[in-house]
Amino acid sequence: MGLVKEIKRRTGSAPDLTEIKTAVEHAIRALKMSESEVRSAVIQEVDATFYVEGVSNMSAYLQRFLAERAQEPGFSYQVEQDSVRGWIISWKEFTHRGTVRGYGQFSERSYAWLED
Repeated sequence: MGLVKEIKRRTGSAPDLTEIKTAVEHAIRALKMSESEVRSAVIQEVDATFYVEGVSNMSAYLQRFLAERAQEPGFSYQVEQDSVRGWIISWKEFTHRGTVRGYGQFSERSYAWLED
């Protein structure tokens, strides 16, 4: 905005920026549309329902976690159900040499036990 004020001070009139504003608005709109298309493509690819035998009604984020990692070499997991915390996933990821790269455990309602 300082540049417009400087031009107005020097020339006595404000520059006509409508074409520039329109072009910028079109560029922003195109960027948002392409971002939306990319996001939709990624979500469609990842949201493929991942089925764990014997597990029904698992929350979407747990399904997505397993769908993204279950096919990776060295990834193993175990799913169990707790009456308070819901579905619990315990996982480990091994390197090609057999050492543990990472491990963890999380559940649908991680802090549900605090309410008791």
